[in-house]
Formats: sequence, structure tokens, C-alpha cells
Amino acid sequence: MHCSLHTRLLVWIALASAATATVAGTIPEPVNVTDIPPSNATELHAESRAEAAFRQAAQQADAAMKKARAEGGKWREVADLLMQSSVASHSGDLQAAIKMANQARLMAEESYSAVVAAREAAAKKAAEERAAAAAAKAAVEKRAASPAALAK
Repeated sequence: MHCSLHTRLLVWIALASAATATVAGTIPEPVNVTDIPPSNATELHAESRAEAAFRQAAQQADAAMKKARAEGGKWREVADLLMQSSVASHSGDLQAAIKMANQARLMAEESYSAVVAAREAAAKKAAEERAAAAAAKAAVEKRAASPAALAK
């Protein structure tokens, strides 16, 4: 879109100069191809790709943050980092913004993994404690039912 506006501007300038020259009674010089500045389409395309990469990284980080928050993980630091990446993207530093968004995603994923691992460890410990309590109860019941215990 920027390139088409640039081209329109150049055409308008050429037509305006031709109209001015016609009114003045002079014929303008033809526009040479070397007089037209090179297109910055490559730069615009690269910037567009960087913006798309940032949006994707920010969306992934946001999803990971919501997942960690739903499980009770740390998410405030992730939210702060996402905000900083958004500020960096608005200031034009897309590479730093992408890096911060990816770092935020990794922090959120680590927080989620830590919460899930802690929950699994607690469940395993509780299961072991229940098994130990059941074994102790069975041992007590076995001793109580033994013939030596009945004789006493």
C-alpha cells in the first residue's frame, strides 16, 4: 500500500509539473527511471514479516500466561514482560519485542510446568502416605488377630 501511494505521488508530481509547464508555455523534461527513488517494498515486506512474527509470539505468550494463571502459576512477571514487549513493538524495535514475547512465553510455560509437577508430587506423596497408613493399620490388625495376642 505504501508503494502504491509513493507511485501515485510521483505520478501526481509529474502531471502537476506537466500542467504547470503547459500553462507557462514550456515543455517539461521527461522523467528518467533513475530519477525515481528505488522501491522500499523489500523493507516493508521484512517489517511486515517481523510484525507478524511479533503478533504470533505475543499470542503464544498470552495463551501460555492464561494457562499458567488458570493453574495457579506465576503470571504477573509474564504480564509485565508482555507489556514491555508491546511497548517495544510500538516504538519500532520489533526484534527486541519478539525476543521479550518469546521470553514471556517460556516463563509462563515453566511456571505451568512447575505447578503441574508440584501438584503431581503432592498427589504421589499423599498416595504413599495413604499406602503406608493402610499397611500400618493392616499390621496392627494382623497382630491383634494372631493367636498369641488372643491368649493374653
